[in-house]
Amino acid sequence: MAALPPADSEPYNEAQDAAWHQARLLLRLHRYAHEVVLGAAAPALASCGHALDLHRDAVEAAAAAAAAARTPRIAPATAYALGVLHADQRHEVEAARAVFRETWPYATALTAP
Repeated sequence: MAALPPADSEPYNEAQDAAWHQARLLLRLHRYAHEVVLGAAAPALASCGHALDLHRDAVEAAAAAAAAARTPRIAPATAYALGVLHADQRHEVEAARAVFRETWPYATALTAP
């Protein structure tokens, strides 16, 4: 969590997506280790994992829409629709990041002095 960009960083920054993907992979490893050591899944981590899964899906959808919009000789109406889809998916990315920050159970340990 400490390696992730701060909550007040520039919104819709696609350069930050890689750090969030890495957080998703690390959370999965953490969840697996939790199950092995304690014998049960941590329910508090399930919502965090779901938020990061939604984040990944939205990032991929936004990238696909942006790539499709760059197709040569695309109709203006199609390019506009793809731009709207891209913007909508980037909003979903930011929403998923916010949900993760709200549900991360160890956030107080990071902010305590």
